[in-house]
Amino acid sequence: MRQRAFTLDGTTVEPGHRKEMKLPVSESYTAAPVHAPLTVLHGARPGPRLFVTAAVHGDELNGVEVVRRLSLAIVPERLAGTVILVPVLNPFGMFALSRYLPDGTDLNRYFPGSPDGNVAAQMAHALFTKVLTLCDYGIDLHTATRGRTNLPHVRADLSDPGTARLARAFGAEVVFDFPGHEKSLRAAAVRHGIPTIVFEAGESLKFQRKYVQRGVRGVQNVLRAFDMYDAPRRRPAFRVRVRHSVWVRAPRGGILMMHCRPGAVVRRGDNLATSTRPFGRDVSAIPAPCDGLVVSTTNIPMVHPGTAVCHIVRLGRRLAAVEAALAVARARADRRDADRRDADRRDAGNPVPRS
Repeated sequence: MRQRAFTLDGTTVEPGHRKEMKLPVSESYTAAPVHAPLTVLHGARPGPRLFVTAAVHGDELNGVEVVRRLSLAIVPERLAGTVILVPVLNPFGMFALSRYLPDGTDLNRYFPGSPDGNVAAQMAHALFTKVLTLCDYGIDLHTATRGRTNLPHVRADLSDPGTARLARAFGAEVVFDFPGHEKSLRAAAVRHGIPTIVFEAGESLKFQRKYVQRGVRGVQNVLRAFDMYDAPRRRPAFRVRVRHSVWVRAPRGGILMMHCRPGAVVRRGDNLATSTRPFGRDVSAIPAPCDGLVVSTTNIPMVHPGTAVCHIVRLGRRLAAVEAALAVARARADRRDADRRDADRRDAGNPVPRS
């Protein structure tokens, strides 16, 4: 079958070509138009249509860099199908380095939106009807909220077969199996018949190279699995499907010294953090309530009673296998880092020290 031209919001992209566009989504209080930038990569051959979106929360920046790197890496002449890249869904939030829109609303709580609602509903409607509904699959890129950091993981409604296939193809070690907020982008897309997953990695207001690389790798895995692009496919070190997890909260107010980080394997009773009182000698430990894998921690040391300190996935009998797989993965990463440092020294004209 011959590939046909692709049209988005009145702009046509011919097979084997790319087009950078600006989609009008709102206006500022000066009546200046506000646009969501996007890139359409329209393949030379027929195939699925995939959207990759980022910064629905304006301070979640890792996904912005993932999308930029994908736009440079994917050659439309070698692509089957179409990839729509939207690096910033929430330009208002990014301008202000904020998670939210100017009126304090969360854009990711208003999909599929409404043309007659508030600013969030109108933006969601424009994005959903003009971009997302043109696609067969979707990947929405996130980081942790401000003050937290997340181990790379996927969130997906695995009861939907298409979404389950997409989640497996992405290749994350940890997959949270739940539908998500009913008015989130991914939940609205799945209800509309567009299998969609969320990839969470790292923290807000930063570009973190290792997490950006994980995001690029995951999307490339999907393109390869769906026969859209001849990209290298990497398998995860292990797979954990999560239905039950534990939030560990501070029992008292104080200042924390964290003793774990995302990716750590902990056993029941291990000291996750030490809480101290700023005026006095009072020190108390916060123990792990179960065996598991740490997937999220706070990165702000000041806590109130009930502040979420740590998020743990229960592992049970899988703990030893996951721990062994993580050890192998870290050893490989250390070797890659050492090789990269050696290459950087050579490029700079400096001798590589002998071990």
